[in-house]
Amino acid sequence: MDSLQAVMLAGVVLTAAFVAVVILEEDVLSDQMDYPILWECSADHTSQVTHIHANVRLVIDGNEIAVPDNVGIEDDRCPDGMRGIHTHDSSGKLHIETTEPMEAPIDAFFQIWGEDFDSTHILNKVSDEDNEVVMFVNGESNSEFESYVMQNNDEIEIRYQAKQ
Repeated sequence: MDSLQAVMLAGVVLTAAFVAVVILEEDVLSDQMDYPILWECSADHTSQVTHIHANVRLVIDGNEIAVPDNVGIEDDRCPDGMRGIHTHDSSGKLHIETTEPMEAPIDAFFQIWGEDFDSTHILNKVSDEDNEVVMFVNGESNSEFESYVMQNNDEIEIRYQAKQ
């Protein structure tokens, strides 16, 4: 085998390994956190140890964006039930229900929803020299963004707006 064949073979092997990793582990190239609550799946409300609520309001360029109904209900990871954080309607009320006590970072909800949220992103909007993402919890500015652990009866508002 000459050196060109060896290089080509190495390229094929590395490509195959990369494809296998991507197929077998969907989050391997993601910078998303893997929170325990992401793996919660319950068929009903009767087996829950915790059942709390937080309300999320999204405002993009002055327009309120509804959080969809049934986020985290009968999805790919939980086809016959409800994820640890889910919605029933489009009111923005998040239901946080788990079989054992665990934290519910707001990032986990956005992962379940399949949307972006951090200090520079909200949905498809990105901070730049003119715009920013800001978050308020119970009326107070909060800089924890995706790391914020939701508490019962929290009122969370996330805005994408012109820098002030």
